Amino acid sequence: MVSEQPRNAAAGQRQKQYIKENNKEAGKLFSEYGLTRKNEEFMYQLNKQLDAKKVAADKKKTWINETVAKLQEGQKKGQTAKALFGTPTTYVDELLNPKKKEPTVQGNNNFGLLALDNGMMFFAIFSFMFGLISFINPNSLSQNGHYGSSGLTAILIVAIAGGLLFGYIAKIMAPYKDKKTGKVVQRSLWMRIGMIVVAFAIWIGIYTVTAFLPNSINPQTNKWVYIILGIVIFGADLYLRTRFNIVNNVFAGQPRTKK
Repeated sequence: MVSEQPRNAAAGQRQKQYIKENNKEAGKLFSEYGLTRKNEEFMYQLNKQLDAKKVAADKKKTWINETVAKLQEGQKKGQTAKALFGTPTTYVDELLNPKKKEPTVQGNNNFGLLALDNGMMFFAIFSFMFGLISFINPNSLSQNGHYGSSGLTAILIVAIAGGLLFGYIAKIMAPYKDKKTGKVVQRSLWMRIGMIVVAFAIWIGIYTVTAFLPNSINPQTNKWVYIILGIVIFGADLYLRTRFNIVNNVFAGQPRTKK
């Protein structure tokens, strides 16, 4: 019976020689990037597998460059190719079949900030609107000497009510993470429409009631003051949004998510 030891020794020698030759090839291909030997071997294997999968040249070049850049950055932190990407085979599969990431909610949806943001925007809009109307037709803001909804107190009440109402609506309408599934979900379209309709009905009712406030507690001011107040409050609100990354309010469009 022929001994297996010489055969095993010969097979081991051939494997070492194969690895050595592969390392030399990897060194030739990726030596200019300043990668470690193991990272060069990873890039060599990655390059071979991309060729085997017949990946288009432009896409392959992009993936190679991106991977090298990540390896170079990882080396600064002591991270290896295996730690960053796993095996070349696994990494190629991920490149060819990327997994969709669950979206995450972006931005600050604190109720107090949402209410303040909406309230400031409402105040700015009404102030500027009444100031502009006063420029066009000075007598249009006063009916039989009664200031009504154009008085400062009325504008303030309407702005506060709108801020609270639509701040609350914005918060409960915002995408949220389901506790059972862990996924980011949103309430049904009809529920959202219903909540907005109810909120507007309440708000219009409050606006109508403020029209009956007496002038003694609902003063009217100069048209320039209205314009200036509108511009200043609008600018302050923009700063507030930027400073606290406020989203999902009635003026900010669709809720933002990050993928």
